[in-house]
Amino acid sequence: MENSGCAVAMKEAKFETDELFFSITDHASTILSGNDVFVRISGYTKEELIGRFHNIIRHPDMPKIVFKTLWDHLQNNRPLVAYVKNRTKEGGFYWVLAAVFPLDDRYVSIRIKPGTPIFTAVRELYFKLLMAESKGGMDASGPMLESLLRELGYRDYDHFMSDALLCELTERKKTLQNNVAHHPLERNFDSELGAHLQSLHEDCSALMQSYDSWFDKIDLFSRVKSMFEEKGVLLRHLARDIVFLSLNASVASYKAKSGGETFGVLASDIRINAKENDILIGHIHATSQSLAQTLNDLIFAVSAIRLQMEAIIYFIEETMSEKNETDIREASGNMKTLIELATLYGDKVSVLQDQMDKLIRENLNSLDRLEQQVMYLGYVQVYGIIEAAGSQDQSMGFGGIFSQLKVLIENTSKEVFDLQKIGRNFQGQNRMLIDESRKTEVWVKHLNDEMRAVRA
Repeated sequence: MENSGCAVAMKEAKFETDELFFSITDHASTILSGNDVFVRISGYTKEELIGRFHNIIRHPDMPKIVFKTLWDHLQNNRPLVAYVKNRTKEGGFYWVLAAVFPLDDRYVSIRIKPGTPIFTAVRELYFKLLMAESKGGMDASGPMLESLLRELGYRDYDHFMSDALLCELTERKKTLQNNVAHHPLERNFDSELGAHLQSLHEDCSALMQSYDSWFDKIDLFSRVKSMFEEKGVLLRHLARDIVFLSLNASVASYKAKSGGETFGVLASDIRINAKENDILIGHIHATSQSLAQTLNDLIFAVSAIRLQMEAIIYFIEETMSEKNETDIREASGNMKTLIELATLYGDKVSVLQDQMDKLIRENLNSLDRLEQQVMYLGYVQVYGIIEAAGSQDQSMGFGGIFSQLKVLIENTSKEVFDLQKIGRNFQGQNRMLIDESRKTEVWVKHLNDEMRAVRA
């Protein structure tokens, strides 16, 4: 019997890559509903699941700190994504990537089968966390989780979960070859209800294609975020180098035996200009950080809405393959919940895009002002080179100072030009997506109209 139990515990429940499941709970984690795949994989009957706490499927191999992180997010009305090993009724297991979203008085958890290198790394990470918890509880595993995520290249858990969701969805999309029709629409309904369900499916498929235009731009979002962060840091270093060089020029002008007054004026101009540039660059850096955070939020929101739309399409297809129309009517509440969630995140995407457009315009305005400042500094540098060449006192090295300034100006101009080019290109791309989002509003309205008709 003991060997039989071990065999069951080692058995992985069947969960195909093209499948997807969800469950809906209240804030106490009581299961309110779930789709057929959720019920089938758990090994329980639907009656055994409804009304039970969600931890009925919790596997002992899961570190407690992961669930603490989950509840910390949810209780602050923030979504969470996590790799989770669940336990079947018979004692077997199955792995999922779970995305859990707060929605009014409910939590909606959508799960897909994981299969990326991140998943492989996480299983090893979870083992280490379990070992830490066996000795020191969550006091030990909490700091270890942060440390292990940093070793994997993530700033914090939010950075990790956003990347995990994006990578798993991207891999899933490749595997399914962009085909979201998981099940054929088997039933031909004569009823008005069936016609509304068919229309819902068509609307959701159209919306999915529209949201994919955003999803396919995520790589661009990530590159833009990285470039703004990197070049913002470079600009700050260049601005500080120019300030230090102006101080060297001031010191040299005081020591000069002749022409010191002219060089003093030039040094003062450089110093004033450099300080103004430093302020401008500080503003650009701060705006770039806000832009990077907005981009992080947008990447997650776009990934989330793609998963939610796929869940709606999958559930409609699953519902339309049912044998009993009563079940279809009962499923309308779940459809309403999923559509409300997707509508919420569609609104979030629109808001974030408008925020990005504002931040990009603000950054471009600052970069244009900085460009003018650097041009003026270039005039000062040229005049300084001319004065240094005609100076009788070469011991102070004014020629070298202004030659160094030329290099710094050229480097600064290049970084400004690169940021302007990136910003203007991204602004154009973002505005195209904003226009696309205006079109989706029509589809979303029609989708909600059809949903009301289904529930009527």
